Parts: sequence; structure tokens; C-alpha cells
Amino acid sequence: MRLPRIVQKEIMENLDPFEIFDLSECSKRARSVARLKNMKEFRLEIHENSIDICGTNLETFAFAFDEAMPPNLDEVMPPLLEKILDVFGYSQVRDFSSGDKSFKLFASISEILIQRKCKIGTLYFTVENVEEKQLKHILDNLNISDFFFLDTNFQFSPNFDYKPIRFPELLCIANSWFGLDQLLTAVKGCLEVEITNSSFTIRDLNEFLGKWMAEEIQNMTAFSISISSDDFLGDSPVLGMTPPIMGRLAWQRRGGIVGACIRYGHLIKSINGQEAVIQLIRDRFSVLFG
Repeated sequence: MRLPRIVQKEIMENLDPFEIFDLSECSKRARSVARLKNMKEFRLEIHENSIDICGTNLETFAFAFDEAMPPNLDEVMPPLLEKILDVFGYSQVRDFSSGDKSFKLFASISEILIQRKCKIGTLYFTVENVEEKQLKHILDNLNISDFFFLDTNFQFSPNFDYKPIRFPELLCIANSWFGLDQLLTAVKGCLEVEITNSSFTIRDLNEFLGKWMAEEIQNMTAFSISISSDDFLGDSPVLGMTPPIMGRLAWQRRGGIVGACIRYGHLIKSINGQEAVIQLIRDRFSVLFG
């Protein structure tokens, strides 16, 4: 079995930020690595070929495999992750990146995180070949708190229904399977939803906005929805208005956070006076709720 290397990364001026050494030399860093166990300020990052332990002082220890990854990586990585979780007692993962090659490896790591009830800050999913039924089980049970980005060339079936135990604050989906039913569920748990390459139609938009205006969507938390769809092209009306529904999209910084704001768009209101601004230009629709 090919063993991973431990890589220590230190951000230093005018120096190579990567210092690499083999496991056979890890005793030289034993004190530094062991010190992380007793720290409260650490984070875990899981990548396609490495597991990073991020401590304070911009210090990262990465259990990393060579660029020429072993053919049995699917068998090597999960036990390594479990050992790290056992030794360091982690229950939170800052970033989890699937890579784009091995769904088996992604599934094995995900099951470990589900079983241990780990909280995941950000999940980037880009696997090219997907087992749809297993992926649905994983996404339904992973606890993703901050951001979920799903971008894959796999063509999901129309009935693929993503209903997790908890939606992340920000949701970014690049697949056509995400339709009106999924949106009506997502806006109850997400602050911001961005959908690209979607099968949404003008009719779907009218139905969604009609439900919002009638306040049929209970406990909605979303403040921003952005959808791109080729089916938006044409001259069909949206709430009686013919596209393009012009507006000016600006970026604002509030409290250190950069966000989008649609100015001079078309204002609509719910039955209780809640406001939203909509913009539809060509194949992209945006709505910002007040």
C-alpha cells in the first residue's frame, strides 16, 4: 500500500510555502502535529487525494498522496480519514471536495461523515459518473451548513428529488433536474439559491411567483433566487410583463459580505405587502426579496 506524505504548508514571505517530507521523517514534525490535537481552533478539509488539518497561524498539515495516485485510493483514503477522526476527535469539516473521477471514493467518505454525524461547511460535488440512487441517499443525509455546489456532467432523471435533513444557507445547482418542486422546498431552508442549465420555464416562474405573492410558500427564508434556463427565451409574459424585464444588477458590501442587489427592476408585492424585485434578461432570471 502506498502511504501518503505529510505536507506542512506555512505562509511565509519570500519563501517556498510548501515544505514536503515523507512519513518516514514525520517524527521531525511529531510535536507540531500532536499539538493540533489539543487545539480548539482547527479545521478539516477533505480533497480528492489529501486530507488537510488546518490549525492556527496559517499552518496546515496535509496527509497527501503523490500526483501519481495509487490505484487503490478508494481503499486507502477512507481508513485514513477514520484514523484522523479517531485521533483528533473531529466532528466538523470545513470543505469537502469530491474531485471528478471516483464516485466510489466520494460515497465511502460520505458514509463515514454521515455515520459520525459530522457537520460539513462546504461541499463541492463534481463527479462525472454518478450512481443516482446512492447519491440521493448521501445528499439527503449529509449535514451541509454553509454552501453546496453541485456541478456534474451526469444527466439526472427528472424525478431525482434532493431533500436533505437540512438545506445549506447557499445552494448552487448546475443540473436540469432541479425544477419547480425542488425550488419550493429549497427556498424554505436556503438563504440564496442559484440554478444554472435548468429546465425552468416561464410558466414555472409564473407559478412560483404567484404562490409567493399569495403567500402560499410558508416559512420561506430565501432572499435571493437566480435561475438560468434556455426555456426563458421568447416573448411569453411573466406576471403580465413581456421580457426583457430590465433592471440593473449591482454589487454591494454590507458588514464585510458582498452581495447582489437588483436596482431599478420591477417591484412586486405579496398580499401582505412584502416586496421583491424581479429581473429577466434573455435566459437569466433573478429575484431579490425584501
